[in-house]
Amino acid sequence: MIKVNHPVFFFHGLKGSPLGIKSTFLKSQINGIKLPNLSEDLTERMEKVRGLITEPSYIIGSSLGGLTAILFAQESPHLIKGLVLIAPAVGFFDASLYPQKYLDLLPSLRVPSSIPTEILAGQNDELIPIKTIEALANRSPHTRLTVVRDDHSMNANLEFIIEKFELVSKV
Repeated sequence: MIKVNHPVFFFHGLKGSPLGIKSTFLKSQINGIKLPNLSEDLTERMEKVRGLITEPSYIIGSSLGGLTAILFAQESPHLIKGLVLIAPAVGFFDASLYPQKYLDLLPSLRVPSSIPTEILAGQNDELIPIKTIEALANRSPHTRLTVVRDDHSMNANLEFIIEKFELVSKV
């Protein structure tokens, strides 16, 4: 069981929940991880996150949870100790999934340079084009991208998520 001196949050994806595969696995591996139930609406997600994170914390974010983590990190970098982004939703094969105001933000997204960040992406991701994740990594100093054999769920690489979290939490 991993113990850290700061709060750890897991932000699930669009169709995820605190009871999902990644949530359950992370709860079994990281002592005291917080698993908030987040709305499918990005604006509502951001409002909830602003109320939850009030001290420096780590965030592990999957898909839409990764996008939520990046947006929060951009507005409050002083509250982020480190990020692990799992197939972050920073571009879409099907752009109709999100309102235009969010799509317009995606090309300029970057993780602030003060935040150590590990990104995991799947070679066979059917929802998020790998080139959009690579572009995010290229725009973001102190960010490392690892591409693995997996699909968007990244459920075949759960142990790798823990390895990446350990890297970020030791910086």
